[in-house]
Amino acid sequence: MKSLTLCIALTLAGFASATPKKVILDTDPCFDPDDAGCMAMLHGMASSGEIEIVAMMNSVDFVEAPLSISAINQYYNRGHIPVGDFKGYPKKSSPEGNYDHHIAYNFPRVLKNDTDAPAAEKLYREILASSPDKSVTIIVIGTLHNIEYLLKTDPDEFSPLNGIELVSQKVAQVVCMGGNFINHRGHDRANWGGSKFLCRDDRTWACLDKQRNELTRYVIENCPAPFIASGWENGNGQFNEAEQGDVRTGQRLKELDKNNVIRRSYEHHFESRGQFNRIDRHSNDQLALLYATRGARDYYVEFIDGRITFGSDGSCLWEKTETGNQGYVDKLAPDAELAVVIEDLMMSPVPEADITPPSAPTNLKTSKGSSGTRLTWNASKDDTPGSWVAYYNIYNDGKLIGKAHGTQFLDTNNGDNSYRVTAVNINGIESK
Repeated sequence: MKSLTLCIALTLAGFASATPKKVILDTDPCFDPDDAGCMAMLHGMASSGEIEIVAMMNSVDFVEAPLSISAINQYYNRGHIPVGDFKGYPKKSSPEGNYDHHIAYNFPRVLKNDTDAPAAEKLYREILASSPDKSVTIIVIGTLHNIEYLLKTDPDEFSPLNGIELVSQKVAQVVCMGGNFINHRGHDRANWGGSKFLCRDDRTWACLDKQRNELTRYVIENCPAPFIASGWENGNGQFNEAEQGDVRTGQRLKELDKNNVIRRSYEHHFESRGQFNRIDRHSNDQLALLYATRGARDYYVEFIDGRITFGSDGSCLWEKTETGNQGYVDKLAPDAELAVVIEDLMMSPVPEADITPPSAPTNLKTSKGSSGTRLTWNASKDDTPGSWVAYYNIYNDGKLIGKAHGTQFLDTNNGDNSYRVTAVNINGIESK
């Protein structure tokens, strides 16, 4: 096992960069465990220095979904990664057969209740407002609910920019799993709202969902950042209008410890459906994430610098234009080769917990206004490989009054001038 771990670590180290890519994962953990597989991939890349996981956002209506995200992050000793939650639904409990229910209640987590998670669009705004321009990559492997809400936000205490302006200034790229683009056209299967052309009695989940279709069209038509789709044809090709093979991953997870959180996510999904041996499945989400983090390399062919037209019937069309910044990617590498790359990342070893405090924030400034006392400071650093600053604790007169996911905070209670700000790393270790 040590030799396997070393081999994986050396493979991952080959992709490390001097400046890790800052990513936000927007996911829908509930039925299909490929979202858990994507989280494992990100943690493996974070350990090698490829990326920093700035936050993870949940887009589904189950109470347990954001809790399962927190539990998976905690398993990788990064339990203090911020988790945002879509608040536009009435919440309900996830069925026990769903892996998010199993993980939320059988693994420790920092997030105690879903109500403790901030609204995703607010967390997006807070993080983006303090980020360098064009520095954040957003990876959407669920629905686009959170992105729609973000784009529709007004100026607030974090930024004078509205949502579209903020995304235009701060986001490097949005990569989304969804659509279908064989020869530049096709019909969506589910994430973007499905299609009336794929609807059958035995797959009602692919039928057209008008509300999801409308919000997806809004995002595609209004997102100012480069928007790249990885369609259903890449990871689950054995499907109507998407016959391009099938990248299947997950079976090798059975080589991991029986209590590994990703292995248990996959096993619980299949066991609740009466399957106990095979746990491999399609890899749509993982293929989108692989492109978002590593680019085309030898994995994909890019069709970019154009416009995506998404119809009210679920139809997808890409056309090259002179000024467009939208596109899609198609598989280039063989299915088996892509499966190995993905599974290697999904099996990444759990890193040691970072117990070294990050540097303390510097240059704390306060200014009083009609809405309260505004604090700003210079960002802290965490020099431990595979670790970074997750958020900041704000103290007034020695009492904790809040946390910030950027380098600013508004104290609406207008406390006295005895403020103190500390940095907290992804393992919960606070600066001195």
